[in-house]
Amino acid sequence: MSIKKLPDAEFEIMKAIWHSDNPITSSILTEKLKFLLPDKDWKQQTVLTMLVRLEKKGFLKSDKNGKERNYYAVVSEDEYIWIEAENFRKRFNGGKLSGLVKALYNDENLSQDEVDELKAWINKM
Repeated sequence: MSIKKLPDAEFEIMKAIWHSDNPITSSILTEKLKFLLPDKDWKQQTVLTMLVRLEKKGFLKSDKNGKERNYYAVVSEDEYIWIEAENFRKRFNGGKLSGLVKALYNDENLSQDEVDELKAWINKM
């Protein structure tokens, strides 16, 4: 299965699911989204439509529980972030990780802790 970039609204739904107890129902998710992102008008039907899309894309699975469906994340947040970062790296700077790091931290001063963390990661690799 090839995982593609999510539109912003679907990504917000996935973030809410990733940071919730599994499983989650559409009604609980809708209320959570209204609390987390009150500037957006989250309607139950819209959330249901996006849940169906996310299930078709392979991000979620669901099962029927009475009148509700329980939704479970199939793709983890870490997995999605890694895929997004990898796609970004390949599209820019000739796919070189060093070019990506330089672009991200071009004018920023890194703290000594950040430098130490990066060195430890490089040495581990």
